[in-house]
Amino acid sequence: MRITNNTMAYSFLNSLNKSLERQYDIQEQLADRKAIHRPSDDPIKTIRSLRFNSNLKQNEQYTQNVKDAQSWMETTDSAMSDLSSIMINIKEQVVQASNGTNPEDAVKTIGKAIDNLINHMITIGNTKIGDRYIFAGQQDKTEPFKRVGDEIFYNGDASKISMPIQPGVATPNQDSVNLTGFEVFGDGLSVLNNLIEIKQKLEDGSAESQKWLSETGLKYIEDGHNKMLKSQTELGTRMSMYEMAQTMMEKNNTIITGDVAANEDLDIPKAIIDFKNAENVYRMALSVGAKIMPASLVDFLR
Repeated sequence: MRITNNTMAYSFLNSLNKSLERQYDIQEQLADRKAIHRPSDDPIKTIRSLRFNSNLKQNEQYTQNVKDAQSWMETTDSAMSDLSSIMINIKEQVVQASNGTNPEDAVKTIGKAIDNLINHMITIGNTKIGDRYIFAGQQDKTEPFKRVGDEIFYNGDASKISMPIQPGVATPNQDSVNLTGFEVFGDGLSVLNNLIEIKQKLEDGSAESQKWLSETGLKYIEDGHNKMLKSQTELGTRMSMYEMAQTMMEKNNTIITGDVAANEDLDIPKAIIDFKNAENVYRMALSVGAKIMPASLVDFLR
């Protein structure tokens, strides 16, 4: 094989350039402490990194869904507690009004107080989180409850709002975060309509009305309150599930973030040693090259 001066020069420069590239690659890694900057750096680690980051992004989205769901359910739970307190208050006043010893004027006064409490319940029924009504079903941009005289209208629906926290199709029974107006106040708003009737009997104030209150009115209140408590209990069960899911997802975030770091982060001490070795190789190549490069006519003319 015939080796010319040009062949030797080309081979030397090619090796020198590779040595410089190695130094540059390590400097780039040291600059941001990342071992991978392009797929060609390490195809296997690149594929693994894409998978880890995809999992991390998905887990972060589900974690955000959990936080949004918890905010929604906590607001709902607080509203349900307020409604429960009002039902207890109404029951106490109706018990007082139905004992048969109160004059009509006193009973009618209680009727006005109950009327105000019904209005307060409707206000709670129109509670919002942000710009969304929590008891309107999926019609959450529309105010759900409106009272006109002694008639109460519901403008929401019976559909659930789902915030999935795992891959797959959303399951309303598991992923729902809301209570509809019907779940809170019964089919056809029976709880509110019964309270309206109780209010009317109180406003009548007669002995017959007081008897109805003791026999029927109190049962309406008890049944309505029990329905509210049942819905709130079911909500509390879902809240507990979401709290456990949040704990699990936060652990997953920590694990996946650690996997990403282990796959992408640079081993700093090793990289510094590699850089020093590459620098030494480069300097040695320059020294050797100066000795083995063929002499030119200029060298002889000196």
